[in-house]
Amino acid sequence: MDRVIEKKKRPLWQWALLFLALSAAAFWVYGLLSDASIRTFRLPSQQTSIASVSYGAFEDVTPIRGSIQPLNSVYLDAVDGGVVEEVLVEEGSFVVAGQPLLQLSNTDLRLNVARNDTSITEQLNNLSNISNGLETTKLNTDRQVIEIEYRIIVLERQEQRLQQLASDSLVSKEQYESVVDELTYQRKLLANTRSRQVLEDRIRKDRMEQIALQVTKLEENLELSQSSFENLLVRAPISGQLTSLSVEVGENKTRGQRLGQIDVIEQFKIVAQVDEYYVTRVANDQSARFVLAGQQYQARVIKIYPEITDGTFTIDLVFDGVSPENIRRGQTLQLDLTLGSSVESLLLPLGSYIQDTGGNWVFVLDSDGNFASRRNIRTGRRNNRFIEVVDGLSQGDRIITSSYSQLMEMDRVQLNE
Repeated sequence: MDRVIEKKKRPLWQWALLFLALSAAAFWVYGLLSDASIRTFRLPSQQTSIASVSYGAFEDVTPIRGSIQPLNSVYLDAVDGGVVEEVLVEEGSFVVAGQPLLQLSNTDLRLNVARNDTSITEQLNNLSNISNGLETTKLNTDRQVIEIEYRIIVLERQEQRLQQLASDSLVSKEQYESVVDELTYQRKLLANTRSRQVLEDRIRKDRMEQIALQVTKLEENLELSQSSFENLLVRAPISGQLTSLSVEVGENKTRGQRLGQIDVIEQFKIVAQVDEYYVTRVANDQSARFVLAGQQYQARVIKIYPEITDGTFTIDLVFDGVSPENIRRGQTLQLDLTLGSSVESLLLPLGSYIQDTGGNWVFVLDSDGNFASRRNIRTGRRNNRFIEVVDGLSQGDRIITSSYSQLMEMDRVQLNE
């Protein structure tokens, strides 16, 4: 008869082995899907620069490039235009204050100066005549007072003599009264003349002050008119080196046109360009150091120009302490400008990646060095070697410091041999 065959159960170890196989397959599939969702760029390791985050003293300096310029310069401009008649010195020569440099000629200016001189001379003569007339009037009034006083003295004597004679009936009463009336008249006339004399003196004083003021102004105008003619002979305003004199004989120069420049070569300054990134951090009296001919020198900021052009602004520095010897105008220097004191902090070496990320994120390598993952960071100050790390990195982390131009959209970098 038939017999039921019982199916044997699988051993436990087979189930365990099957579970492990399925788990491995699932993990492999998950890895494939995960890798597919992460944007990965394969990069040859020999084309990659790698640096480590370190902890140390951060020097708050920035490199700047400057050129040697004279501390003081004076420009030569044509005060009055004219044709260059003669050049008396050569460009590059050393000149002293007041030395003639070039002669201009201007016919119209000569005629204007002559007309002004004639007009001003006529006005001065008119004022002189007015002044002389006031003095003559004063003398005439003084003469009238003298004559009236003399007439009064004579009449007083006559009045005394005639009074006695009239009392003795030796002269007529009418003759005596006529002398008395004349004496009274002369006394009133003297009082009136003296009042007029006071008024004339006051008027003459005010008028003479006005005339003196007008004469001073006219003389100044005359001197200015004559000096405008003298300005055709251009002289050196200071002693120094005539570094430029852009004129040619026969060339016509207009009023205010630049003729040349004189530099005081005993003292120099450094004119440097600074990136606008540091515009709020640069201040007067900040120090800078540079090396020239194997020796280190110090400089100090004395002036900051507010204009920003092509992403930079200009500062002036002077040598602080010992000045270098044998420097020349236009010579270029490489300086380190100190913006603040040194502090201990995490330091991330600079590299081409800064231009791509601005220091906002970097690719950090894993412990094996095979992959680098994108990580956001927060940075602070920077100098010519390092950037200060505020958050996002730890000491010993290794990052890719080469260019990220091909990695901007990537999440991970795989380094290949």
